[in-house]
Amino acid sequence: MTCILVAHLGDEVIIAADKRVTQITQDGVKIPHGDNEEKIVRTKVGVIIGAGSVAMLDPVKSYVRDHGFNSPDDVLDLILRTRNSFSELHAGSPRLQADLAETSWMFTYPTVVNDQAVTRFVYFHQHHSAESLCGLTEGRVMCFPGGFSLEQAQELQAKLQDVVTASIESHPTDQVRELVVSYMLKLISEVSAISETVSSTCDIALVDGKEVMVAMSAWAGDQALTFIPMPHHVAG
Repeated sequence: MTCILVAHLGDEVIIAADKRVTQITQDGVKIPHGDNEEKIVRTKVGVIIGAGSVAMLDPVKSYVRDHGFNSPDDVLDLILRTRNSFSELHAGSPRLQADLAETSWMFTYPTVVNDQAVTRFVYFHQHHSAESLCGLTEGRVMCFPGGFSLEQAQELQAKLQDVVTASIESHPTDQVRELVVSYMLKLISEVSAISETVSSTCDIALVDGKEVMVAMSAWAGDQALTFIPMPHHVAG
């Protein structure tokens, strides 16, 4: 499962994703399977990421990585078709409704508004809408939980929102980024201490239009993070 934190700073979107993969049995038992997953996937125009059931997440993420999309609605259609196929395949599973409710996708892409380049962050989460994509506006944050409660996620989100709002109002862009990344690492560490499905390390992506910089396997004790360009690898 997963904890994903997102902050839209205007020119740049910051995304932090933990690295743990967890198997959930039919009766709900959670079994961690390592902390090496790279959940942030590079696309031709940004990144795509998800939280929840790997069986639903991977087909969408892989297709968008390899083939891209012409419109966000293309991705939405793929998500809805994947959910329908999963529902048909697992119609008798006692976990079906939980898997659908806990699985979310999110992705970025560049666009132009009033002659200005803009980075869009959009997401699909059944809790917000089961039929459409939602967007994250400038100055706002999101927490996508996988394996811990919506209430806990909303509490994390409120804490992160307070830090982002105060930072944007008081500091220049570079300092805002540093403050927000540092606080995201702190929150991921706190969640990992109470959730067996979240690792203490995470990958952090800085997305500005089509440009993506990433710091891999970061944790709260890091004194200085190194961000490097994230390449776009298409499956052969």
